[in-house]
Amino acid sequence: MSFLNHSCLLVESPQVRMLCDPWFEGSAFNDGWRLLAEHSHRLGDIDCDYIWLSHEHPDHFSIPTLRQLDSPRRFIYQKTRDNKVRQYLLDNGHDCVEMDEATPQVFGDIRKTIYVSDGYDSASVIEFPDGSTFLNANDARLELGGNIERIRSRHPRIDLLATQFSYANWAGNEGDDSTPFDQQQLVIDRLKTYIAQFQPKKLILFASFVYYSHEENFYWNRHWLPQVMEALQEHADRIIVPRPDQVFEMADLADQDFSEENRKSIAFWQAAAAGIKAVDRSNRDIGLDDIRRAYRHFFSETWSLNAMSTVVTEQNRDFALVVRLPDLEQDLRLYLFEERLELCPEGEEPEPDITVTAETLCFLLRHKFGRGTVSINSRIQFNYPSAHRFFIFFFIPYANNIGSHFREERLDAARLGSIARTSVMMSILKASPEAVRKLEEDLQAFA
Repeated sequence: MSFLNHSCLLVESPQVRMLCDPWFEGSAFNDGWRLLAEHSHRLGDIDCDYIWLSHEHPDHFSIPTLRQLDSPRRFIYQKTRDNKVRQYLLDNGHDCVEMDEATPQVFGDIRKTIYVSDGYDSASVIEFPDGSTFLNANDARLELGGNIERIRSRHPRIDLLATQFSYANWAGNEGDDSTPFDQQQLVIDRLKTYIAQFQPKKLILFASFVYYSHEENFYWNRHWLPQVMEALQEHADRIIVPRPDQVFEMADLADQDFSEENRKSIAFWQAAAAGIKAVDRSNRDIGLDDIRRAYRHFFSETWSLNAMSTVVTEQNRDFALVVRLPDLEQDLRLYLFEERLELCPEGEEPEPDITVTAETLCFLLRHKFGRGTVSINSRIQFNYPSAHRFFIFFFIPYANNIGSHFREERLDAARLGSIARTSVMMSILKASPEAVRKLEEDLQAFA
């Protein structure tokens, strides 16, 4: 097995070479992230039988990287309701094997099983001919949905586990020094849980070799690897910190000492992080007319794809999101259940729910997946007591993005309550007692 970059591994058996989540070039999450070691490989030059994509986030399903292919390839992807990723691959001349969740499938001499977490991330368990087992958790939050228990019951032996080692989302407003540490501690606690539950012989720390590359989020760059290593020092003999083209032999993992290799890898990533700079800039040419057009698109699409009349009630009819646009020096109020965009009069100065640039607001309104992207790329500032209103406002299109529509099924307080389990809201609710109270008040309007 070889580590190539970020969350990309090349898994090899006597009969099969399977590449996982290739990302070698280009930005991700609307110019929010870039690789610490860009252009490490060219996808078209890698000899493999299959390419597995764990989920559609652009640091795993990287279209700039996939465009490097000059011949058809065989891909593996989870079966989804929206079918977007599979259709993209087919439209570009590739084959795509769809996998059912928790259903083993044989590829050559290996057996692969995927486990879906939180609706879209999938982890993969690969069983090799010699009986060894590799669990690629990547970004999946296996503590959700009983996945840890399911995997343990079906795969009691895990020799190698690979997982994300740092948070990968918004981690506090500018000047908030406590939330990033809270977010990182959540990840460290997850790592300790994985070690305790799966007892892997070795644990690869990966899927976090990126930096915030935009002028709006560059201030959040922190190098968490030393803190993670310190937090896991009692498990130091299990830890592998990989660097590009490092090879791991499954056969003798338990007996291998990676301490010297880890020192080399940490030095490599520290040197890569020392050279980063903000290379992506905001589009200053977007104005109010662009926002109005984007809002009309948002409203029309949301109402055409969903039976919104089953969602609106007397209590939530006037639900609106207040947005501050610092680049336009303007506050807006956007309504969810009537097509109504209001400019807040000069002097009113309402408390905004979110602060974003006009470019980011248009992105949110035009793309159903926008909520997830902006939550990850950190090109946003939240008003903590009312941050949940952002998640409520964009809840329906975000669900539509993965094929879930509100026609017969109702959107109620119980369903909306899932926003409290997002990483962003978990930190905000911890930091602000007022946020807890206001979230409950707004959820009652959807009861």
